[in-house]
Amino acid sequence: MIINYLISEINAKREKVIAPETQIGIANNITITNIEKEDKFKILKFSFKFDAAFTGNSADEIGKITVEGLIVYTGDNIEKIYKTWEDSKKLDESVTEEVLQSSLNISILEAMSIAKILQLPSILPMPKVSASNQSSEETQKHEKKKK
Repeated sequence: MIINYLISEINAKREKVIAPETQIGIANNITITNIEKEDKFKILKFSFKFDAAFTGNSADEIGKITVEGLIVYTGDNIEKIYKTWEDSKKLDESVTEEVLQSSLNISILEAMSIAKILQLPSILPMPKVSASNQSSEETQKHEKKKK
């Protein structure tokens, strides 16, 4: 169970001039870099690093956001998780999804805020509204018929 997190470092940069017609691509990556065990508190600390690289038309990097931190985990299987990491530098299957998802959620929220400040595109696609040719009265009548 995740009980806490800490962001320890954020780095961000952007090219000063980006041509308005530039098509920007975004590549995200999350990595667990280390696991520390604290016997006194019966916890594991999963260190993570999140990278978001923004590339332009010629695949040149026009921006980058890096978030580093740690996830604090507790549970009955701490010894097994830690041993798996020490032996193979891989996450134990019992925590892979939970730890990666938590670190990704934390990182994306921070990176989205920083991307906005740097005037880079959003890390995640925003929902889109599509205009319909129907008037609001026609839409309401159509919805009433469905009921």
